[in-house]
Amino acid sequence: MRSSHGLDRLLAFSDAVVAIALTLLVLPLVEIVTDTEGASSVAELVRDHDDAFVGFAISFVVIWVLWRDHHALMEHFATYDRVLVATHFVWLLTIVLLPFTTQLIAAREDLEGAVATYVLSLLVAVLALVTTGWWGRGHPELLVDSDADGAWRRSAPSGVVTVVLLVVVLVVVLLFPDLGAYPLLILLLQAPIERVRASRRRAAA
Repeated sequence: MRSSHGLDRLLAFSDAVVAIALTLLVLPLVEIVTDTEGASSVAELVRDHDDAFVGFAISFVVIWVLWRDHHALMEHFATYDRVLVATHFVWLLTIVLLPFTTQLIAAREDLEGAVATYVLSLLVAVLALVTTGWWGRGHPELLVDSDADGAWRRSAPSGVVTVVLLVVVLVVVLLFPDLGAYPLLILLLQAPIERVRASRRRAAA
């Protein structure tokens, strides 16, 4: 087990990596503007490269959601151990790769496996967060000692819906590669599904 100061440094480093990854997402769009000469308007430019803009928007939202979920999850931890360092390593690796996999979608979507590689990186990122949550629930000595955190330990692990949706997206892009990045829109179902699950849990309580 490590100190709380060490946990703060781990989280600060994670936040910095996420911020850089978010910034790098815009580079493919900058290259589109620089390299495009035929478009006569912004609307035409966006229309001609709609997949790139859709990929950017979804990637930005996805990284933001991953950071938000990571932030909410780590609020329950008072310290860390080697397993948490390992899960953070995997999670940060996927975050760093997201700008690259996004560029695959934007510039080389016709490349076989490009969209699947992107979806797989998202799946691994979410699995790293889910694993972190499961590990914390099984090791209460790592967690903040409070009634709220005790309730969190007894609650169902989050992220399962996202994992299922990502698996569905991965299957769709593998079976229907001509759809490009549009199957990623399936991920928009995550929020309403989670709201329905939360309301059912409250009704059953």
